Amino acid sequence: MISGKNLFRTCLLLLVVLCGVTAVSAWTLQNWSATAQTSPAQPGTPVSLHYDIHFDSWTTGTTFDSANSLVMVTDLANPQWTVTTTETMDDGTQIVTPMPVRQSMQVRLDGWSLSFVRKRFDLNVQLNGKVPALNQSQNITLARVQELDPNAKAVYGTLVKKDLPVYVQAPEPTATTLVPTPQDTIIDVTMQLAETAAPATITPTRKQTYSPGPDPLLICGMLAGLIVLWARRERRK
Repeated sequence: MISGKNLFRTCLLLLVVLCGVTAVSAWTLQNWSATAQTSPAQPGTPVSLHYDIHFDSWTTGTTFDSANSLVMVTDLANPQWTVTTTETMDDGTQIVTPMPVRQSMQVRLDGWSLSFVRKRFDLNVQLNGKVPALNQSQNITLARVQELDPNAKAVYGTLVKKDLPVYVQAPEPTATTLVPTPQDTIIDVTMQLAETAAPATITPTRKQTYSPGPDPLLICGMLAGLIVLWARRERRK
């Protein structure tokens, strides 16, 4: 017979176990695949990825906490999300239902759309996009899936993240050509002309000297002498 003290301990242990079970996530990420058109991936490379999120209520009593939300984030540029739910019935038939989502880098699914009792289903996610423009090689997030509580805080143990390494080629250094300013050009040309111009040759010119004519007195004396000589000659005749 179980005593009252042991019964209290047993009930307390069951309560702790139940609380721990409800805190465990009822979803798991499966069938992950991703392809990039270039290897290694470079900015502008188209990327396509697919993954399934499996929900199962048989271990926790519900597929998802209706008060929480499921958030999916990507670093890809121009992301295009396609999200559908696939439920397999007891007879093997599958019911596929598309889920409308906003096309952006983040997709948020409310808990009420994922919360079911005694049910199993898969959330099929297809994402297409391109590697964004980067300045250096680094890893980008292809997809990050996480459950958030009503206060938008991450639920412990629910983060799933997939990265993609991106290679960015370093630009080649280019030689810098110095273009002289107009002032520098004028100085250079002036200096060049000063160095290459032939020295000017100065030809001495002959100084003109002034030669005065015979003095008037001298001329008169010469005429007088001629007259005297002519007179003597006439007398002799």
